[in-house]
Amino acid sequence: MTLRTNQVTIDYRAVTKNAAAVSRFAGKRIIAVVKNNAYNFGIVKAVSALMDGGADHFAVTLAEEAAEIKHARRGAYVLQLNPASESEIRAARSRDIALSVTGLPWLETHKKSLRGIDLHIKINVGMNRYGLRGAREARRALELCAEYGLSPVGLHTHFPLAEEEDLTGHDRQIDEFAAVYRELSALREFSYIHAENTATLLRRDPRLSFCNYGRPGILLYGYVPPPAEPPEWLAPTLFASTRVVDLHTVLEGEHLGYGTSFSAPRELKIAVLPIGYGNGLLRARKAMPVYIDGRPYPIAGGISMSHTYIETDDSVKIGDEVEIYGRNARPDRLAAVGLAANSEQTTALHTGA
Repeated sequence: MTLRTNQVTIDYRAVTKNAAAVSRFAGKRIIAVVKNNAYNFGIVKAVSALMDGGADHFAVTLAEEAAEIKHARRGAYVLQLNPASESEIRAARSRDIALSVTGLPWLETHKKSLRGIDLHIKINVGMNRYGLRGAREARRALELCAEYGLSPVGLHTHFPLAEEEDLTGHDRQIDEFAAVYRELSALREFSYIHAENTATLLRRDPRLSFCNYGRPGILLYGYVPPPAEPPEWLAPTLFASTRVVDLHTVLEGEHLGYGTSFSAPRELKIAVLPIGYGNGLLRARKAMPVYIDGRPYPIAGGISMSHTYIETDDSVKIGDEVEIYGRNARPDRLAAVGLAANSEQTTALHTGA
């Protein structure tokens, strides 16, 4: 039997397990973020796995993603986060897709077309991507909704500072969103209140107890942002491996690959792996070792388009399986050393999903 040299697999049973575990941990239902093809896990397969774990509410950025979910799983509740165009609004109504109110100009432009669609009012607390600024703009949005018979059923925000070491700014943004909620909830009851991304949800901040939904992303796929440590109940889902295709010796002072950025500090035994950034492996990956039979081996030199070098020993043989990502090497370790985001690696790898 011929063995594939490079393999990337996703454990969808682990995705299902994580969906149930995250909801239990949060103590509330979740709106699962499945944007960018579910972080490159395959949106239809990921949604099915998440629904098996009890998650039936989803957030996407694009209308095409929302339509794909509704086509595959009609019973799923889907929220489109990006501003919808007029044609997308018509499609959202026919497919029962919820839309985010991304700003007063957007609402003013489309107010006559939004009747019959669930609307989630987005509050901008500092991301400065989309959203209404403060209670004053939010109140104006509610007035327009009342005037045109629209359905503002949700209230949400996104916290951009939740992964910072200094949480002063994050705390201020939580307080700002809570203040807006208190003012608006006196005017209208919301069915969906969601603000907790992965980093915020892991802290279980009591100031956000009024949120009845969490909105995690990368956590559902088994990984955490820094400085968080993965909880014991969280299952890794992404497994990437390759095989040693060549072994040779590099003498002291010799270089590896292109250029002269790496010089061997001594005589080294080098294994060549047929995987590189052309296969979606981030160059930042060189900061972490790979694993052979559970033993770590450092990457030597840089990562080129189709090859990577590792420093080995006499126990390594041609054909040995090499763990690029798995139980020993996790994508969130790259984030922990400040070199890449978890999602940067998952969306880059050629998963075939």
